[in-house]
Amino acid sequence: MSSIDSAMFSPSLPCNPTPFAIGLKSYVMEHGTSSIQSDGAKRILWVLMAQAYGCLATISLTDEWSRLDALRKLEGEETR
Repeated sequence: MSSIDSAMFSPSLPCNPTPFAIGLKSYVMEHGTSSIQSDGAKRILWVLMAQAYGCLATISLTDEWSRLDALRKLEGEETR
């Protein structure tokens, strides 16, 4: 986790999400599925969310879920 932490807290926002996605998988595999609610997992999720939405973004998870669901339906990806 230390290399992820050092990248996360560097002066600039990391641009490659791959090490953070892999790090999150490893963290959850090591600490169990309930660890997704831990501060360690939230640190990694923060970077991934900042990369996806911008580091100063404030989002409503409910609004974003609705938007993504509507987009999925428009694109014909309905749940089968």
